[in-house]
Amino acid sequence: MNPLIRWGVLGCARIARLQLAPAILRASNATLVAVASRDASRLDAFGGLFGRFRAHASYAALLEDPNVDAVYIPLPNALHCEWVVRALDAGKHVLCEKPLALNSEQARQMAAAAAANDRLLMEGLMYRYSDRMRQLFRIIDSGVLGELRSINATYRFLLDRKGSIKEQAELGGGALYDIGCYPLDLIGLLTGSEPLSCAVESVVRNSVDVNLSALLRYEGGLIASLHCGFDAFPHMQADIIGMEGRLEVVDTYLDTAGELVLHTRSGRERVDVAASDCYRAEIEDFSAAILEGGRPHISIESSLHTARTLGRLLAQAQA
Repeated sequence: MNPLIRWGVLGCARIARLQLAPAILRASNATLVAVASRDASRLDAFGGLFGRFRAHASYAALLEDPNVDAVYIPLPNALHCEWVVRALDAGKHVLCEKPLALNSEQARQMAAAAAANDRLLMEGLMYRYSDRMRQLFRIIDSGVLGELRSINATYRFLLDRKGSIKEQAELGGGALYDIGCYPLDLIGLLTGSEPLSCAVESVVRNSVDVNLSALLRYEGGLIASLHCGFDAFPHMQADIIGMEGRLEVVDTYLDTAGELVLHTRSGRERVDVAASDCYRAEIEDFSAAILEGGRPHISIESSLHTARTLGRLLAQAQA
């Protein structure tokens, strides 16, 4: 039998219920063995969906479980740092839902704990495992766009759930934390660096940003724009523009089938994108890195870069 990484989940959050727990069950090198929640009814509901596992009445109890190799943390953003560090100190490998941290200081603390305990830590940015991203970077790497000059990346939706933690400042709410981290991560991947300067405009409601735009200037003359919010009609797209061409990426952070549109002097070309099982790929990649002593696809260095830039943007948004 192939070895399996034994996973525990801290909390019965919506994303754990709808995405990550099912992905663990689909993965070829992982198994779900434990779930923790302070709400017994939610644990019972989880069991009804995903079968037998050890139910822990506290997060700390799950971290003490010797039969758990890795934990997934989908807790509110403001709790990430505490429970990531506690999990690493307990000897567990950690996959933490995005954003990894509220600021660069927290991200450094997490990375230091991972190094000190010789455990893997990865930020959960499932979109990086999609065929859409594979096709995007295949085109970028081909050089057909020429030297990049402009990146415009947007992720918006209309938040209509009352009492959502996304609008609670004390839990790490706000559009930049919730969805702006996706375009920020993509811009970081495309530029390979941190911005020389940035400028932010935002609309703040109940102490959290609900509509935010930023301009980021990079070496070589590239300017990127980032737009995020949850107070308007949904929109998710990236436009990557070079000296020789332009690439349209609709549904940028989804794993659905679709197409990219490449514009060059030769004309317009549609590039097919296949549907992907991104959450399963994320679990399998992280589990394989544990089993094989390697590094997962998403590096902690990349997350540290993102955390530093995110902190710079929020400092302006909240000024």
